[in-house]
Amino acid sequence: MPRLAVNNVGMHYVESGQGSALLLLHGVGGSHEMWLPIVPELAKSRRVITADHRGHGASDKPRGSYTISLFCQDWLALMDALKVDRAHLVGLSMGGAIAMRLALEHPQRVRSQVLVDTWAFPHPDFLALLRKRLERLASGDLAAYADEAIPQVYSPAFIAANPQAMADYRARVATLNPDSIRAAVDACITHDMRGRQAEIKVPTLVVVGSEDRLTPPYHSEYLARTIPNAQLVVIRGSGHIPHLEKPWEFLKVMADFTASSS
Repeated sequence: MPRLAVNNVGMHYVESGQGSALLLLHGVGGSHEMWLPIVPELAKSRRVITADHRGHGASDKPRGSYTISLFCQDWLALMDALKVDRAHLVGLSMGGAIAMRLALEHPQRVRSQVLVDTWAFPHPDFLALLRKRLERLASGDLAAYADEAIPQVYSPAFIAANPQAMADYRARVATLNPDSIRAAVDACITHDMRGRQAEIKVPTLVVVGSEDRLTPPYHSEYLARTIPNAQLVVIRGSGHIPHLEKPWEFLKVMADFTASSS
């Protein structure tokens, strides 16, 4: 997996395919690996690039506070290093927060954005769920952190039908760096776009799983109302990660959108 030093951090990334660039931005505690099941399909028509955010996966995990703006600067530097002038963005959860900030502050670098199960501001219910995660991280019990996170991000039906996927998720959580993930969760808590969504001018698709508990559909409905000309798609039966639970539905709605916004 290639590695580049950008914005004073080493970022690991992967890319495949040719065409206009499509960047895949993962959520808190994840890595580029979460996108790999759908990359081959996406790479048939795009230059697909995904990377581990600072503090995640195989990228550097510097101590200190993280912010969504800091993650944005990392990605802009990575785009520069890879000679990507403009890109389509697909951001899941925290990745969606990063995508929104990029589209707002650097619209000349963004062709379009797909905001997947993400949020505009820290709603009290959302804060309560994240603070429970912080409590588990503070205790150092990553197994308890996984117990807290699993029902937040996966639908009950998917959990019941995919015990191996749950075991794999727990194994990944066991490798997390608690300090880095705590900093990333803090970045999520402080992300607040209220009053600024109307300034976003890039084509926007908002996607949400109907069974998402971490960022339920009302978060996405709000984004679709407040971002000019945004489209909203609800993927029925999916939790917080629809590209894993309902991959072909997700790929279809995303392909239709990116084709129209090239």
